[in-house]
Amino acid sequence: MRIEKPTPIGVHVITIRELTVADIRALLVASIQQHGDVGLIPDQADLIMNATLLPDLRLDELRAMAPMAQDVLDSLADSELQTLRDLCRELNPLFFGMKARLEQAKAQAEMIALAQLNS
Repeated sequence: MRIEKPTPIGVHVITIRELTVADIRALLVASIQQHGDVGLIPDQADLIMNATLLPDLRLDELRAMAPMAQDVLDSLADSELQTLRDLCRELNPLFFGMKARLEQAKAQAEMIALAQLNS
């Protein structure tokens, strides 16, 4: 369920609401289409979101641990998505440890490559 929080700002009360996965996709498409000649279709937005929405887990990896239909994933609000990620992390510590070690190895390889450029 999406969280909404009425917030007093000056003389106004503005309601801040959580975004769903579908909301984020729509904003991503709209943002890219506004900036330049690059068009983005929803399938391309899905590829970007799959890889970048959560900092330490791809959406396809999340769905492997927590199987759900795409429309269910699209309806999840930010807090729900984070709760699922946290539970996946709790139940799959080896997987998350492996991902962290792979990211660390990638970062080290990039640093070595950069150092070699300057040699």
